[in-house]
Amino acid sequence: MLTETSLITETTTIVANLETRYFSGGPEDGVPVVFLHDGAWGGSSDVTWSHILPLAAAKFRVIAPDFLGYGGSAKSIRVDVSPFAFRIRHIFALLDQLGITGPVHLVGNSFGGSVALRALADEAYRGRIASVTTINGTGGPWKAPGMARIGDFDGTRARLEEIVDILCDESAGTVDQLEARMHWATAPGHFTAMRAPHMPVPEALKVERPADPYPVPLQGVATPVFLVECTGDTLLESGWSKNLQVVLSNARAELLPYKHCPNITHPQETWNLIIGFLESTIEGGK
Repeated sequence: MLTETSLITETTTIVANLETRYFSGGPEDGVPVVFLHDGAWGGSSDVTWSHILPLAAAKFRVIAPDFLGYGGSAKSIRVDVSPFAFRIRHIFALLDQLGITGPVHLVGNSFGGSVALRALADEAYRGRIASVTTINGTGGPWKAPGMARIGDFDGTRARLEEIVDILCDESAGTVDQLEARMHWATAPGHFTAMRAPHMPVPEALKVERPADPYPVPLQGVATPVFLVECTGDTLLESGWSKNLQVVLSNARAELLPYKHCPNITHPQETWNLIIGFLESTIEGGK
């Protein structure tokens, strides 16, 4: 869906012995911005960010990796830890390999936004994060009943079309979005990687997991956070951004009248919001 241009290139490298696909671009000495994609069926960096990455690369150093289990990255996952933990470690290992060891700005949509917030909640990574922008990603809580409507996938185009309709407003790029997402949704290993954490286990093997303290670990965190909530989103409870503002002392929120993925259907409008936040954050940090 996203082809190589003078601004954006595609690379597959090995990180911790795992194939890792990412897009990159922009000035080498530019402020690094890491884009994290959604976690719906067929998600990948280009599926989620294809229209925004070239806009961002005009000013920033852009890195957009495919999560493990998704896109062109290895279909390797961990089922003994949270779905966030091993992916956060993998992302920062990629950044280390690229020589990016200073604080980066994280921008995520849906699951990608949740990964960014979970990284901020982890003291091990907080110092490496300059800001977080999350578009309809809460870190896990405040899911609406509609979230169950995108959980199952039977491998058919018709079912994926239903999922895309839930995620995205109608746009000129709907057909391209469906084709790109179908490509990765049917890639070998993706279905198994998505379903493995939900596989039932025998009663004798069931264990009670520790209570998840999130979002309490975010209390007192002063890192700038931008919360983009969409009023047409049926996957999350209305007002989730206000809930996070209660614990995040330096968070601002913006409402958009769209579904779950405005970065896909309204990229210029979404990017205008993101760059405004990034520039104010960078200027404020000088």
